[in-house]
Amino acid sequence: MSDVDLPVWAQYASIPILASLIGYGTNVVAIIMTFQPLQYFGYFEATFRRYGFSLGWQGIVPANAAKMAGKAVTLMTTKLIRIGDVFDRIDPARINELIAPQLQRSIAAVLREVAPAHLPDLWESLPVIAQEEIALAVGERTPKVIVAVIEALKDQIEECVDLKQHVVDALLADKALLNEIFERCGERELRFIERSGYYFGFLLGVVQMGIMLVLQEVLAMNPWWFLPLAGAVCGTVTNWIALMLIFTPIEPVTYCWITMHGLFLRRQAEVSLEFAKITQARTLTAEQLWRHILHGPRRKHFERVITLELTRAVDSELGMLRALLPATIGTREYREIKAHLARAFISELPAVMPLTYAYCDEVMATEELIGTKMAALPYGDFEGLLHPVFEEDEWKLIAVGGLLGMLVGVFQAAFVFDLFGGETAVGLPSPPPPIPLVP
Repeated sequence: MSDVDLPVWAQYASIPILASLIGYGTNVVAIIMTFQPLQYFGYFEATFRRYGFSLGWQGIVPANAAKMAGKAVTLMTTKLIRIGDVFDRIDPARINELIAPQLQRSIAAVLREVAPAHLPDLWESLPVIAQEEIALAVGERTPKVIVAVIEALKDQIEECVDLKQHVVDALLADKALLNEIFERCGERELRFIERSGYYFGFLLGVVQMGIMLVLQEVLAMNPWWFLPLAGAVCGTVTNWIALMLIFTPIEPVTYCWITMHGLFLRRQAEVSLEFAKITQARTLTAEQLWRHILHGPRRKHFERVITLELTRAVDSELGMLRALLPATIGTREYREIKAHLARAFISELPAVMPLTYAYCDEVMATEELIGTKMAALPYGDFEGLLHPVFEEDEWKLIAVGGLLGMLVGVFQAAFVFDLFGGETAVGLPSPPPPIPLVP
């Protein structure tokens, strides 16, 4: 008998109980390993990055953040949203109403800076009241410039915003955000993985118990190898079944009036709303998009759009004087004045654009747009949202489940059944040693 001196029925009853705990525990470990730790922990990180093997670990999602973010964003930018469609909803007249009062004051102040720099003699010769009237007149023309700039920006927004890079950068800058997206969108599925390990493990344990009874009681064997093997099978199979049921089958399939469909795919409408809510709030707010336009990698193109529109506006407002001014002050100086005005206008935008954030968030409605289009995706496209998190490295999660299950099986064989202690079957002592012959 084993050292713990358990009754025979208790020893056998422990098999499905421990099997269910193996299934549950290995699935919980698999989930933890999917998301944690955020940073690599261990040794030989370079080997881990190149081959995936090392004395350490990083959560599967954080470790593959760039690749997974790229896949999610490719889906979003090719199937769900175009930045042009979003900005088309913005009314330039409304933007003008929001920022014109403050920008008018700023432009008037800029004129007081530009004019003395480029036309010192002419400007200083004017009475103060005339200078103020000119500044006021320039300020009154600012709304036309604002509307023209916003219209031009809408026409060329694809060149001014790299939406894919913007969202990927946001996800990579905060790996916890990528975890949050997958955890919140797949909350029910992750909970299913945990619980299913318990139930599937128990069912497998019942099968193991029957086989163990046959091996020990019927065949009178000492199957020291069986419980470690069964534990490995249990840990492997429970993890594999849980992952399979979440994403398979992709399309609904009916067998004998029972419809089979991946658990994650069944919740497409609900998951779509959650995904849209998170991505809009954390990556696609008006504030973030305007910051990307003003300071992002394509800001030079945006600045060229502004400069071109301001040049056109200045030429238009000057009317007949347009032909006379270059002759009076020189073509080069005239261009410098317009370039100076454009730089000043651009420098004022970061201060005034926050006045538009609430309006832009309301009319762009990116959350509603993403949620609606995502809910209408074919199942095959939708499956590509979360499955890549598990698909590429799910074999590691399954292998870890098998290893942990084997270790529990070794424990069970050693301390519950004492199979390494020489017994042939539960309750059946080993045969006595032979009696030595006396000469």
